[in-house]
Formats: sequence, structure tokens, C-alpha cells
Amino acid sequence: MNEQQILEKAQDIVSFKSHLLVYILVNLLLFGVDFYGNGLINWAFFPLLGWGIGLVSHYFSVFNPLFSVEKEVEKLKEKYKNS
Repeated sequence: MNEQQILEKAQDIVSFKSHLLVYILVNLLLFGVDFYGNGLINWAFFPLLGWGIGLVSHYFSVFNPLFSVEKEVEKLKEKYKNS
């Protein structure tokens, strides 16, 4: 990885971490509002689940645990280095 790629990866990671923090804080607020309204939690799960899908998608786009270009490049380098 060159310096530009490392910088872009770091920016992606920071972006995901800030997304996660906002997700937690906003959903805590929504649960508080929902509970304060009537003493029950009725609707706060819906934004939690909907936004959670987007958060999981963001996680996979940043960390990509299933398919990693970097891992494949390293495998190919090793394969052709030994040939």
C-alpha cells in the first residue's frame, strides 16, 4: 500500500467510527424520547434496525472481512514470488 491508499483507508475507518458514534447517540436519544412519552418503548426499534442495516453495510465497505483485495494481492504476490 502506498501512502495515499493508507490515508484513504484511515479516512474510511474514521468515517465508520464517527458513523457508529452518531448511531449510538441518536438511538439512545430516540429510546429516551420514546420511553419518556408513555413509559414504554414502542417505535424506537424501527430506526435502530433500519439505520443498523446501513451501519452494517458501511462496516463491510470499510473492513470487508469476507473479501479483501489486500489479502488477495498478498496471496498473489506470494504465489508468483515463489514461482
